[in-house]
Amino acid sequence: MKTAHANHLGYPYNLAGDVAATSRFAGYLVNNLGDPYAGSHYGSEVCDLEREVVDWLMELWQCDNRDNYWGSVGASGTEGNFWALYLAREAFPDAILVYPREAHYSIPKSARILRMTTQTVECEPSGEVSLPDLRRVLSRLRSAFVIVALTCGTTVKGAHDDIGGAIEVLEDCGFPAQRRFVHVDGALNAMVLPFLEGVPDRLQPSFRHGINSLSTSGHKMIGTTMPCGVLVTQRRHIERVASAVAYLRSNDTTLMGSRNGHAVLALWARLFGHGRLGFQRDAERCAARATRLAEDLRDAGVPILLNPHALTVLFPQPSEDVIRRYQLACTGDDAHAIIMPNVTDQLASRFTSDYLAWWDGR
Repeated sequence: MKTAHANHLGYPYNLAGDVAATSRFAGYLVNNLGDPYAGSHYGSEVCDLEREVVDWLMELWQCDNRDNYWGSVGASGTEGNFWALYLAREAFPDAILVYPREAHYSIPKSARILRMTTQTVECEPSGEVSLPDLRRVLSRLRSAFVIVALTCGTTVKGAHDDIGGAIEVLEDCGFPAQRRFVHVDGALNAMVLPFLEGVPDRLQPSFRHGINSLSTSGHKMIGTTMPCGVLVTQRRHIERVASAVAYLRSNDTTLMGSRNGHAVLALWARLFGHGRLGFQRDAERCAARATRLAEDLRDAGVPILLNPHALTVLFPQPSEDVIRRYQLACTGDDAHAIIMPNVTDQLASRFTSDYLAWWDGR
């Protein structure tokens, strides 16, 4: 496992996380039952820290009046996407779900589970949603309501959907705030873009756009050593589905009844221990390393794609040996490397050397 971590480049996992701050709790069952804002009568829970984690992200994502918002820690970004779409469906039962072709696979999977009618939208070659095609799709909908899923950091290309532009298209096509639900899947880069300079406001993961929910993963840029995620949404959508559970002395507002308190501890330790300045340094260094990797490959004649403000470098799929050694993620004829805080200059250089040896001898 140590060797695998030392050579890992293919998935957006921050392997630089430190468990020292939370290891003393490893012998305890830490279970956050029920609503994070109500807690339960189980003594070994950390709902107070869960609320602090959510508040930290609410501030980052510009929730102007936090009393109007709600959030929770879940098992992954996929859980956040699923619960957001469930809330959207409960708000607008007959709405059609519209999502880009390069959305994470959990979006169509959630739609199938929830039996939602869907419509896909084409993407630009960069991977971001095509606003002209979004306009075409929305203008032809015969539904009074619509649910739209956007992405801040697509799975394969690290592209960022134009959130502000999509909201403008929705307005132009006759879908004001009262007739739409917009979810942003920020599993990859909702903890990256807010810390980089020069990112256009329209791409930023922010509730000021008029979105309804936003989710991210904890084991990606945040750097927890266990898969987890956080969802933030408008409180009115949670109140619509909440129900009292006497057994818990709490409200049922989350997908899972028992939720991992150790994930909350890990998130809290990373967010408050590393701080905004720490995440800013991480984002800036990762972006710079991604640029250097892309330039080194491009200078050697390799066709690459590196989207603006992204940490994902896309290139032709190399040999199986190189894929396995660096655990590269592959789609079709392409593969990618994602520069996370644990990726050193030495690792990037070693990969470049191995990749170019294959490239020159192919």
